[in-house]
Amino acid sequence: MQAELDKLHGVAFLLGSLAHASEKNLGQSSLSICMLAGKKFGREAVEDTEQTQDPARAVEILRVALEKQGIHWDFEPFKGEDESPLKERDGKMVMRLVFRTCMVRNALFRYAHPQKQSLCYMAHGVFAGAMERVMPGKTVHLEILHAGPNACLKEMILEDEK
Repeated sequence: MQAELDKLHGVAFLLGSLAHASEKNLGQSSLSICMLAGKKFGREAVEDTEQTQDPARAVEILRVALEKQGIHWDFEPFKGEDESPLKERDGKMVMRLVFRTCMVRNALFRYAHPQKQSLCYMAHGVFAGAMERVMPGKTVHLEILHAGPNACLKEMILEDEK
C-alpha cells in the first residue's frame, strides 16, 4: 500500500511541477490552453454516455460515466441555505456544485502550488467538456466560488449553444 501511495505522490509532484513550469513560461495563456485540452479530454471520456437536459440528472450521469473511465471525482449539487442548487440568473441556468475530492487539488497541495491556476482550469475543462456531451446543445462554464483544502465550491453555468 505504501509503495502505491509513494507512486501516486510522485505523479502528483510531477503534475504540480509541470503546471508550475507552464504557468511560468506561458503566463495567463496557460489557463486557456489547459481549459481547451481538458474540454477535449472530457468530451472523449464520456463519448457514448446517456444524455439529458435535466441538470441534476446530468450531474449524476456524469459522475457515474467518469467513474466508469476510472476517474473518481466526488462532486454533487450544493443546496446551501435555500435548499435549491439550481437557479436561473440572467437567462442562464446556474447550479452550485461541491467538489469534495479532487486529484488536482491533491496534486497541487503535494507540490505546494496555489489553486485556481492551470491544473484547476484543466479540471474545469474536463468537467465542462464532459457535461456538454451529457447535455447536448448547452455550453458549460465553471466558476470557482471557494477553493479550499477539503472541498471546492463552484458554479456551473449552462447556456444554450449559439
